[in-house]
Amino acid sequence: MEKAKQVRWSCAIIWVPIVLLALPLFAETQSSTRTISATWVDNPPIIDGELTDSVWQRAQIATNFFRAKEGSIHPAQLNTEVRILYDEHMLYIGVHCDEPDMKSLRETKIRRDSAIWQNDCIEVMLDTYRDRRNCYVVGINTLGTQMDERVSNESVFDMSWDAKWESKIKKHRNYWTAEFAIPFRVLRFNRHNTTWGINFWRAHPINGQSYSWARTAFFGRISEFGDLTGLNFEKIKTDQKIGILPYGTYRAIENRSNDHDGGLDLILPISTHLTSNVTFNPDFSQLESDPTQINISSDRELSLPERRPFFREGAELFRLPLNLFYTRRVQEIDFGVKTAGKIGGSNFAVINTYGKMIDRYDEDKKKQANLLAGRVNYDIGERTVIGAMGIHKHQTDRDVALLSLNGRFGLHRDWTVTSQYAVNFIDGEKHWAYHTAMEWLHEGWLTEIALEEIQDGFRPNEMGLEEEAFRRGRARARYRHEFPEANLVQSLGANMRHFYQTNAQKLLRERRSEFRFDIDIGRFDFFTFGGFGRLREVGQLFDTRFIGLEIDYQAPWWHLEVSNRYGTRRDEFNRFTSFSAGVNLFGKLTADLDLDNFFWRTHRNTLIFRLRSNYQLTQKIGWRIFFERVEERLQDEISYNFNAIFDYEFTPESHFYFVFVDRLPGGRAVFTKLAYLFEASFPDFGEFNAALKAQPARH
Repeated sequence: MEKAKQVRWSCAIIWVPIVLLALPLFAETQSSTRTISATWVDNPPIIDGELTDSVWQRAQIATNFFRAKEGSIHPAQLNTEVRILYDEHMLYIGVHCDEPDMKSLRETKIRRDSAIWQNDCIEVMLDTYRDRRNCYVVGINTLGTQMDERVSNESVFDMSWDAKWESKIKKHRNYWTAEFAIPFRVLRFNRHNTTWGINFWRAHPINGQSYSWARTAFFGRISEFGDLTGLNFEKIKTDQKIGILPYGTYRAIENRSNDHDGGLDLILPISTHLTSNVTFNPDFSQLESDPTQINISSDRELSLPERRPFFREGAELFRLPLNLFYTRRVQEIDFGVKTAGKIGGSNFAVINTYGKMIDRYDEDKKKQANLLAGRVNYDIGERTVIGAMGIHKHQTDRDVALLSLNGRFGLHRDWTVTSQYAVNFIDGEKHWAYHTAMEWLHEGWLTEIALEEIQDGFRPNEMGLEEEAFRRGRARARYRHEFPEANLVQSLGANMRHFYQTNAQKLLRERRSEFRFDIDIGRFDFFTFGGFGRLREVGQLFDTRFIGLEIDYQAPWWHLEVSNRYGTRRDEFNRFTSFSAGVNLFGKLTADLDLDNFFWRTHRNTLIFRLRSNYQLTQKIGWRIFFERVEERLQDEISYNFNAIFDYEFTPESHFYFVFVDRLPGGRAVFTKLAYLFEASFPDFGEFNAALKAQPARH
């Protein structure tokens, strides 16, 4: 009876606020929409970064950008122009960006899919279904570094999506230009919907500004994008192709026998809005992720973004407030199939795998299991999405099932509510968890309130939640004032947070209140912060207080950051000091240095040194080095980690890697991997059926 009351109480917390606020569910989110038409061309432009081809002069121009940085919207001082062309295979984007101070271009990102938005760059955002919630993003900085990602539900940013597209940059005396060629076949869309949502976003770090063509102040506010018209899909050929992606690896680890492995992925495009994947023994090494956490064996688990090709399509759908499906726990897959796409107003993904998986109910042993996972989102109104996820894992000694319901409710242009309720079943027992949050965002103001709870025993095997049971509340209020672009002071901000969490026994685990003030002056950012609270350690509650200061300077080709935090914990003084610097030389070599020291009298004195370096010989060939040294001075213990990676990128999906690893404690290892994507033409079903009908009948 008590459990039933708790469940009913939890459901009320989640859904009652939503019901009360659901009246404006279908309200319009914007009063006016900009429109640009794509122009058909028989002879496409040459992608060289110049806009000198005569076909560009026939295109409509998207101009009159807005200054957009979370506050109110004002016309941008710098001129930006975008043109759009298309032919039967490609969408072409031409960009002209005025820049009176070309020497101040910020250029520090040279690796593909790095954070180019921290540099001078242009990003093209395509809402191909015009559902006002989801979009593709392709971007390029002034060094020519490419980035692509998907945005889901205006809130989830998925960098795992990769596509093969072409772009070039050209710099001039007081402006720079860019050209994009994006194949239609790398995008999912509905051929019957000839209007797409679109926006163009320009980052201009010299004055800390961003510029948007659509009348929006927020990068991910897809519901406020403009419209792209003029596309005639009867002329467009998507040339669907079957992708065959084999890989092979060789591994030599100190004090272990050498081994080799291989596997295969198949990408089967069903249509322009449906894709299936099949995998046989996919690689687990995760080399495509952060080189600071290389895992060339599956002996230990790291929390890493999923970059395996099989899981990438539709991965953004499984990103929920409660991270219940952590695909990296699905380790040694023998065989797997998946289908993902969009039908009507529903985005969905279904995954079925068989192989060894971690059993969290049996000391994290690996056991053969069959995992079936399904996820669906359904669009309602302008900005509202409701969804469900089901997971079932079958192994010889037990079955585990999970059901999750979620919603993201766009109640108004400035109000958003998110909610999730989940329940898992194991050995006849049922446990639950929930999340509910509300956000208000309006002209520099941001307020957030969130409640979460995980019941004791709620531990599905394939989830990312590692914490024990808790009940948690979070609140945040922030205000940022933006000054005109000509001002030396660019912005002032104030931020307040409160955090409260209890454990399974309803005892206080942590309570913390924080205050933060910041000022942005030219290339300098200044932050001051402080806070206080209580923290449970070793079964007892201790007071904790802290204050700090952080200074950040961003130059065109280097940056410097210094941070100091002072406080008391258990009535004893502690200090955390951080120094970080980075440099980009010749547009080829980047190096970042970090020095961190945590000092807490007799409890801890840790000194950390990190060096990250990347030399990009070409856009496709790079050499990365990571070195970390950790010294625990009180224990007189030293550990280090050295990784070196040579990466040759044939295409975004095809790579050759050579890796050297040296760790203490641990050992040395050498690892090589070759993965190459072969593509074969996929027959058009209409032409195939017509050919069958044309064949003479046999007697």
